[in-house]
Amino acid sequence: MSLKVVFLRSLLLTGVVWALAPLASAQAMPASITGSWRIARVIPTHNKPCWDEDRARTLVGSTLRYRQGAMIWQGGEVDIPEALSRTLSRRKFQDEYKVDLAELGIHADSVTEIDLQHEDADITGATTEVPGDTIVLAGPGRIVVSACNVFYEAVRAGSRAAGR
Repeated sequence: MSLKVVFLRSLLLTGVVWALAPLASAQAMPASITGSWRIARVIPTHNKPCWDEDRARTLVGSTLRYRQGAMIWQGGEVDIPEALSRTLSRRKFQDEYKVDLAELGIHADSVTEIDLQHEDADITGATTEVPGDTIVLAGPGRIVVSACNVFYEAVRAGSRAAGR
């Protein structure tokens, strides 16, 4: 293979990497999600969860805490070295999660998703998936998290919305 072909392939690959870079940006834990969140309810959706209703409801009422470098839920603490943030259109969200944003009570054309990077952990005793490690910003004082394809609404602990 000629040096020219190797160089052109290298440029092409570099271009692909740079083209994908805006899709998700690495950062520390965003300040907008740090603090305590109360899991207020299971959000009914049309997708197929891997937990039954009784198992899904066991997380309702629990508190999820995010702080710089870690998240804590159900007594388990997971180190979070970085977070990836990206904006998903309604259609892209539907394609990836098989759930429409409207089912989650989100009526915007796009949503911000924060994906917390971590090692596998056993928080629930049922999976190495860490509930709450992917956060959808749903509105002021409101986020949506999921576990085992079950979606939960969480509200900032101590807010008026937390009492509903």
